[in-house]
Amino acid sequence: MSNSLDTLMDAWSDDLKLLALDAMFPYIYTKAANYLEIGPDLYRESDAFKQPKSQDPIILEDLKKGCMQIMEGKGFSNEAPFEEISVAASYALLELFHFRFMTRKSSYFVFLADQKGVIDHMNFSHLIQKQMVTWHFFTPKKKD
Repeated sequence: MSNSLDTLMDAWSDDLKLLALDAMFPYIYTKAANYLEIGPDLYRESDAFKQPKSQDPIILEDLKKGCMQIMEGKGFSNEAPFEEISVAASYALLELFHFRFMTRKSSYFVFLADQKGVIDHMNFSHLIQKQMVTWHFFTPKKKD
């Protein structure tokens, strides 16, 4: 797992590596890999905060999608936000890794791969370490 993380981060610029470290990306990457490997039930049993709290299959599917995107290096950068995750799941995703939601700022009329939408820049605080992190979630504009 750390080999995959090293390979992923080795390809990044120094600025992107620093951004990843500020967002606690290596920690979150490791937790996401574990979640994908053992699934929500075993993860919950072994987690100190019994996360994920949700039993909703739609939320759990979005958590899986979010963890898969973390494995690709998405979410911590404004240029590569999470995609196709519900608003409810965006909160649950960072709660999965022991973060508490603090604030949100939205950027409207953003284009991501020719798709218009909104990027939510969400600030979270780690429950134990108290470190503040910002993660980004893209929501496409609904078709009229």
